[in-house]
Amino acid sequence: MEKMKWMSVVLASALVLSACGEETGSSSSGEAEAGGEAKNFRASSGVPDKHFWHRGFFEPLTTAVEEESGGQATFDIFTSGELVTLGGELDALNSGQIDIALTLMPPYDPQRFPYTEVVMLPTLTSDAGIATEAMAKMMESDREIADGKTYYQLEFEDKDLVAFANPATEPYVLSTTNQKFESAADFTAALRVRTASRVHEILANELGITGQSMPISDAYDALSRNALDGIIYNAPDWIAFGLDELIKHTITGVNLGHFVGHTAMTKETWDSLSPETQEVFRENAESIVHEGAALTMGETEENIASNKEKGGEITHFDDVTPEVHDLLESAVVNSWNDWIEDLDSQGLGGKEMALLWRDMLVESGAVLPQDILDLE
Repeated sequence: MEKMKWMSVVLASALVLSACGEETGSSSSGEAEAGGEAKNFRASSGVPDKHFWHRGFFEPLTTAVEEESGGQATFDIFTSGELVTLGGELDALNSGQIDIALTLMPPYDPQRFPYTEVVMLPTLTSDAGIATEAMAKMMESDREIADGKTYYQLEFEDKDLVAFANPATEPYVLSTTNQKFESAADFTAALRVRTASRVHEILANELGITGQSMPISDAYDALSRNALDGIIYNAPDWIAFGLDELIKHTITGVNLGHFVGHTAMTKETWDSLSPETQEVFRENAESIVHEGAALTMGETEENIASNKEKGGEITHFDDVTPEVHDLLESAVVNSWNDWIEDLDSQGLGGKEMALLWRDMLVESGAVLPQDILDLE
């Protein structure tokens, strides 16, 4: 009899708990019923959390997706290359080391991503807002580049990736730790300048200086050890990498290109999301990217002011000597022609890619040299 009483109590308790669970439900159960199994993703960023990509894109994007998906997708974000260093993201995705690469860097890997570095070709006038809009148009373009395929198909779909462009940087500028450019003779091979892609190596060659390709995360140490004499990089990121305290001379007003990374995942990871969560991710990525561009545009003045306070000198393109002006302007045009020739010689669609980027830039409000506008 005593045993029967205890069994009755246990059974009654189980029924009550079951009824409560059906009535209120745990968050994971409710989410699973609403849109499938909740998933947590390991996301890697090679830049610090002070970088505008993190503050203006990665953090607001992942937060919005978590909230709007009702917790269907959550993210563990690793920054500053803690999990994967800049440039190693594709291999980390393919090996399963990470689920999402917040800093997939195609310009760092031109052998596998030969086309994206086109965004680093120099212009006369553009900004992060213009370049971000142009990049959005290029990602969606149906214009064929090579083998009957579009830019997005060649760079991402063929590698089983789903990718979204990060906000473009502000224009890259030429900065040095000691050398001031007062004549064409100041551009010598003895001057070692950090470059981010083949485009900037081409540009360095046109200027007569020595380009040394490396991730920007390595530049501070190289400049500190005098292993580098300068960098080609955008001003709003100086403080994030501590560069504002090392740079002494900078030429602004001539746009040495933009940098665009991507937030990417494998097609398998993307397909693991419910259609509803996919739409939430896509809509937020395509809208927040413009907010990120606006953020970096608003931080140029702060970074330049910090550099000036630490002894930096800024010279506008309009104020350089005529021979330096002519050298820089000719280097802008020649970089486009050299890059096109380089890709075409490899059997790639160099001219088609350059023309697509040029047209997207012009549609978005950029100003380019007439020689580039005349390309057909």
